[in-house]
Amino acid sequence: MINRFNQLMLLRGLTVIAACVVTMLSMKAQAQSFPNAPVTFVVPGPAGSGTDQIARLLADQFTKMWNQSVVVENRAGASGSLGVQMLMRAKPDGYTIMIGHVSTHGIVPALRKPKPYDPFTDFAPIGEIGSSSNILVITPDKNIKTLNEWVALSKTKNSVSYGSPGIGLSQHFDGYSFGKKFNVEVLHIPYKGTGPAVNDLLGGRIDMMFVTPPAVMPLVNSGKLIALAQTSEIRQKAFSNVPTFKELGYDELINKTWWGLFAPLGTPKNVVEKLHESLLTALKNDSVRKGLESLVVDPAPPKSSAEFGEFVRKDYQRWVDLVQQSGITVN
Repeated sequence: MINRFNQLMLLRGLTVIAACVVTMLSMKAQAQSFPNAPVTFVVPGPAGSGTDQIARLLADQFTKMWNQSVVVENRAGASGSLGVQMLMRAKPDGYTIMIGHVSTHGIVPALRKPKPYDPFTDFAPIGEIGSSSNILVITPDKNIKTLNEWVALSKTKNSVSYGSPGIGLSQHFDGYSFGKKFNVEVLHIPYKGTGPAVNDLLGGRIDMMFVTPPAVMPLVNSGKLIALAQTSEIRQKAFSNVPTFKELGYDELINKTWWGLFAPLGTPKNVVEKLHESLLTALKNDSVRKGLESLVVDPAPPKSSAEFGEFVRKDYQRWVDLVQQSGITVN
């Protein structure tokens, strides 16, 4: 009787082990064959935007690497939330991924009430693509060459006006942080996009701007705008002669604009790992790196999916704290 019981227990144990082995082999085979169908690459923004251009660089490279088509689908609107919602509704199999960024996974969930989603727990992080920084610019007619000179002049004014592409964007918060750090009264003027704001800066209708590098690089190179400082931790290659706030001693004004890849929550770990490996390989490609360089985006150093997820969590909390301090709200 005992031997019969032992035999049954042994058989049950072997059955469980066999099932585990079959599952592991199936998962391994799934990862090796992935992708064997077209992949949808969601862009939470309009065609032609910086995020869209980054996505298309990667999509082209993934198509070549996988010998499988990668379709870019733009879902603009609600500060990127429409694209995020599309990803959250997608089947968690790796065939729908999204390029997220500091707004979709930092600012928006920190700013909007109620919180539309959790940027850390509602997604499967794949990896970081790269980062950029905002540039503080003024016009040359002020005869100012350094940040400290501009701060000194700003303190003599009743208020300093600055433009941004819209309420609640990183450029809006940068201007707020500038005023708080240097005890300068700042007046925020929101615009519908970067272009109109830059035009008003050139026309003398606002005093300064924090702006994305591609939007002002030709103007800085031609001398029509003066770049005083950048918000990244280290100098970007395209603005190697412009100091960072950090090196000038103002760590509070560090603000990295970043991009990364995300999959729906529940995507199998081995598929996420395959996507992660593909991203790291793509970021080593010369054409991808040159494309990112033309957009003034520094490719991210290699890090694991878990490390990227932890970075997203910390960055989101930073935005939560900044939103609370600033009192900035959106309707």
